[in-house]
Parts: sequence; C-alpha cells; structure tokens
Amino acid sequence: MAIRTISLPTRRARIDNVRVIGPERSQTQVEISRTEEFKLGIDAPIRESGDLKGSPGITIEGPKGRGTIPEGVICAMRHIHMSPEDAIMYGVKDRDIVMVKINGERELIFGDVLIRVAEGVKTEMHIDTDEANTAELPPVAEGYLVRIESRE
Repeated sequence: MAIRTISLPTRRARIDNVRVIGPERSQTQVEISRTEEFKLGIDAPIRESGDLKGSPGITIEGPKGRGTIPEGVICAMRHIHMSPEDAIMYGVKDRDIVMVKINGERELIFGDVLIRVAEGVKTEMHIDTDEANTAELPPVAEGYLVRIESRE
C-alpha cells in the first residue's frame, strides 16, 4: 500500500491523492487512466511501463515542493507480472501477448495483455481503474488465460 501521495495539476483540472508506488525508476513515470487523461487534458499514449520517449510531461506537486517532468505520462498497457514457474505452467513466455477472460456479472475478455516474466514476482494482472470498473471487478478477482495472441 502506498503511503506517499502527490497532486497532478494542469490548466484544465487537478487530481489529488495520487499514490506514489515503486519500484524506483531512472526516470519519473506517471500512469493515468483514460478518464484521468480526459480530465487533465493530456493525450497520453498507451505504453508499456518505462517506454516514455515522446510522451507528454506534467507538473507534480508533493509535500516538499513542485516540479515539472518534460515527458513521462502514459496510460499503462495492461499486463501480467508472472513468475518463471507460472510462465512454464501456463505455457507463456516473457513478452507474449495474451487474452484473459474475467467472469462475473459483466463478463469481459481483455485482449492485448502483455506477459512480464521475472524472478521474485507474484503472478497478477494489472489493469487501470477504467478497465476494472468496466468489468465491475472487486479489488481482487480471478481471470483465465484464454489464448496467446502473439509471440515475439
């Protein structure tokens, strides 16, 4: 759970209580949902975490001051962090693109989900709040790997 929060002010609007989460990166990155993008008046590209070149910048306000990053605002590509053992079990590889089905009242299939295989991670899918709200997902939900869409 994130303890630190910042604010994102723009000419159009302001979003407060934005959680600061890790891991620490060499370049500051701000991930927003499409709804937040429209509210702030920013045209953020859908990108993989860390792919920031050419993305818009933003002003960041925190308890110790205010600063502006020249680039670094993205809508994060949906992705699954997966351990190497689980990748073998599910028959996927790092950087595969898969489809995931979520059951429930508003059943949904998410396509274009990037697999990120790494040691020491818990297998979990990351989507933004807009996507979770569309499927009416609770904070923790289960999904099922439907198929591999593409491989590098």
